[in-house]
Amino acid sequence: MMRLKNKTAIVTGAGRGLGKAIAKAFAKEGAHVMMVSLDENELQKAAREIEQEAPGKAMVFAGNVSRENDAAEAVSRTLDSFHNLDILVNNAGIIGPPRFLEDTDLTSWNATLGVNLTGYFLFTRTVLPHMVRQSSGKIINIVSGLGGMPFPRFCAYAVSKAGGIQLTKSVASEMEQFGIQVNAIDPGVMDTAMQDTIRGMSSEVLGKELRSRFTEYKKDRILKDPDEVAQLAVFLASKSSGRITGQIGSMKLYREKGWGSISPRPQVAPKGR
Repeated sequence: MMRLKNKTAIVTGAGRGLGKAIAKAFAKEGAHVMMVSLDENELQKAAREIEQEAPGKAMVFAGNVSRENDAAEAVSRTLDSFHNLDILVNNAGIIGPPRFLEDTDLTSWNATLGVNLTGYFLFTRTVLPHMVRQSSGKIINIVSGLGGMPFPRFCAYAVSKAGGIQLTKSVASEMEQFGIQVNAIDPGVMDTAMQDTIRGMSSEVLGKELRSRFTEYKKDRILKDPDEVAQLAVFLASKSSGRITGQIGSMKLYREKGWGSISPRPQVAPKGR
């Protein structure tokens, strides 16, 4: 049985990596998906791949998630095309400047927080009125463990992810009364283009120790498969997740709780998070 039949989702950063994997998984589960990203060629290619397995399920919108007008247009086109909006996945992200804070310029700092945090805010704020009217909705934010720990040279990225964690908790609390669930996934280190970008940085830019660490992730084959993480997104987007809300979890934590595609029974988040 398709877990997302007749549902409509917006997935940002859907041209590649985890966003693409989530869009594909949603479409295979019966959802209509509006794929949002900055690179239209990348989006079109990803949509064609999805259409081969799930015809008529994917549409694309090329825009900058950090721009208010683009967020509004993406949501408007989704509603015009599919007439409903049930799921939002805030996934679009950039790694930001690989520099110590004292060497970080304001333009790079603003760009990183603009995509990784303001984009989450804009899309969430824009979809909420529609979800409130229908008394239901699922919002999934892709965050990172770096949002809770120091990470030299990537302060802007870490700060943006910390903001995403707090945004998840705050909006979950605000929207619980309207039947809207808001959760976050910390996918860990995945085998994506972002990892390719980091490994391509020189030791002078990244630091010898940090560059060695990221190189070893690939060499030791410990990078996670985005398709695996996408299945957790399907669970959180479906009825199977019940009233779970306000959760910030890694793949390991969700499994320990018995949640996700490995668990046939929905769990309920305790009150008073």
